[in-house]
Amino acid sequence: MWGTANSNYAGQNGIDLNPASIAGVPYRWEIHFLSMDASIMNNYYYLKSQSKLITKSFKGETVDDSKLTDRYTKRPDKFAYASVFAKYPAFIWSEKKWSAAFHLSTRAEISANNIPYHLAKFAKEGFDYTPQQKIDYEVKNAKVALLNWHELGITFAGVLYNDQKYYLTGGITANSLYGLNAIYLNLDYADYTVPSDSQLVVRDLVASYGHALPENGTDGGDNPLSYRGGGYSVTTGFQLYKNRNENFYNPCKKSNGEKPYDYRLGVSIIDVGYLNYTSGTRTYLFNSRSVDWYGIDTTSFGGLVQTDSILSQQFFGGYRASRDQRKMTMYLPTAASVQFDVAFTENYFVNLSVIQRVPLGKNSIRRANQIAITPRFESRRMEIALPISYYELFKPRIGLSFRFSIFTIGTDMISPLLGLTDSYGADIYFSLAWRHFKSCDGMNKRKARRVKIENCVLPN
Repeated sequence: MWGTANSNYAGQNGIDLNPASIAGVPYRWEIHFLSMDASIMNNYYYLKSQSKLITKSFKGETVDDSKLTDRYTKRPDKFAYASVFAKYPAFIWSEKKWSAAFHLSTRAEISANNIPYHLAKFAKEGFDYTPQQKIDYEVKNAKVALLNWHELGITFAGVLYNDQKYYLTGGITANSLYGLNAIYLNLDYADYTVPSDSQLVVRDLVASYGHALPENGTDGGDNPLSYRGGGYSVTTGFQLYKNRNENFYNPCKKSNGEKPYDYRLGVSIIDVGYLNYTSGTRTYLFNSRSVDWYGIDTTSFGGLVQTDSILSQQFFGGYRASRDQRKMTMYLPTAASVQFDVAFTENYFVNLSVIQRVPLGKNSIRRANQIAITPRFESRRMEIALPISYYELFKPRIGLSFRFSIFTIGTDMISPLLGLTDSYGADIYFSLAWRHFKSCDGMNKRKARRVKIENCVLPN
């Protein structure tokens, strides 16, 4: 949500990037009703330009199959990221020197990294793609992960230092996690050949995978919202302002068009945490295994549990021989971030933000490395932003965000809507939040009452 995450009025939309952002804000409190974000990005499968996706969708038509194609290149390795995020009613309270907040949200994240082009092609076309048959291939360090959880968090932020030149804030968010569904696949090494559409020869396989899903449960009432594990996470950060103008944040003083600061520099560590899955969990280990699998094209894979048994039978000769443990630990998409915001006037800003993933373990969601440059116009009532971002330094994405009163809507990738360029993903978000600003009228009335009492002369 680059179009809103770095705004001075971001509120709950900025906490996840840097919790220090709610300290010293220009509003007294924020009631956050709902925000949602859905995003997908990859560097392999794409929608060609001029596909008329929007107009066809309104007409109830589908896009021609010829408009959906793949980027069949040996380099770079293929990646894919997807996320769905919903934040429910939440709240922020801000005093002059400290702030507090709480939130409840649901998140789902998917990441796929280091996928070689031949594996991506077989996944798309199947083993009957003859140009790749009878060729020896290798796979190294390919990873796929899915994680889905509820999150209940509290945030505290405050002013740590303040003089005439520098203003430093710090903040921390602590979350309790309710684990729902999870999958991981670590393909450390594979040496394989596809002689024909009905045969797969694996000469060496070193891999591990596991999952915690509804079909793993012994109770027929198990569902995608069942509890399967728990954990904790922390996000923390700091923000340093240079020449912060207090008149901008004080409703009883006019800033006379002065900018709120020269610059604001933020650093943060995001999503340091884990989930321990202990219910409905199965993990499997393949250590230097091989197989000559004839008839793979006619094998029926009826769900993950049945697939587990088939793979174990093929590689080990027994339906449960590959089973490892009944528990697993998954790590959140941990990352480090730097945000640099420059104010040119009271309303015009430019922000540069960088996110670098920092995986905590082997079974981790990998967050996409990102760079975003976002010019914006902002005021209390409205805001317009034009984020330009890079995912994995692949291709630039141009977005658009608009806030008016309590409603924000935006996208970090407007190309699928306009259809002017090839689209390797899609993104859309919105937010509903009501911010209450400090009332100067109320302050003046209280001040007038105090003056009246002080000047009152009692009769003899």
